[in-house]
Amino acid sequence: MTPPYERDIRNRLAEALGGALGQTPDAQRIRLPARMAHASFHPPQGADADRLAALDFGSLYGAPLVMAVRVVNDWLLFDFSPAFFAALTDEICRSRHTPDLSGETHAENRMRALSRHDGAGCPDEPAFHRALIEAVVAHESPAAYRRAERAALTLFHTIAPRERSALFSCCGALGGAIWRLLSRSR
Repeated sequence: MTPPYERDIRNRLAEALGGALGQTPDAQRIRLPARMAHASFHPPQGADADRLAALDFGSLYGAPLVMAVRVVNDWLLFDFSPAFFAALTDEICRSRHTPDLSGETHAENRMRALSRHDGAGCPDEPAFHRALIEAVVAHESPAAYRRAERAALTLFHTIAPRERSALFSCCGALGGAIWRLLSRSR
């Protein structure tokens, strides 16, 4: 069974867009992740993209979903809120069982090791947000799984080496969430 997180995100965005467009768009037209954002959507021709960008996209898992929306080349680019990533991380850890270790990949092993640390939610770091979104959609294809693995393996590469050890102590839930998503997507 496919985890519901991707579907929940797309449906929430589609519902909000549908209220402004007069008809709810197909949720599969919302791309997760986008190249330069967490999600993207190309509105139908004639739609006022700036008006759509100003919508309130509400909350998901008890946290505001969207922090900012940009319009670039007629595409809406969504940046999710840090509170949403923290809530998503906690939801995944709460609702998914500890994975079976058989066939564990190197990235899964690294995330399992990270999950042994303390911490709830997802620290507010762009690389952490990207890795979580990549893991949410890892089940879509072998290429999506490879992107999610790469994001997990390079999770701390953008963090200065002297700051990494302090972050380890608060990334336990994030490691657990990515581990659960990767193992379910294999």
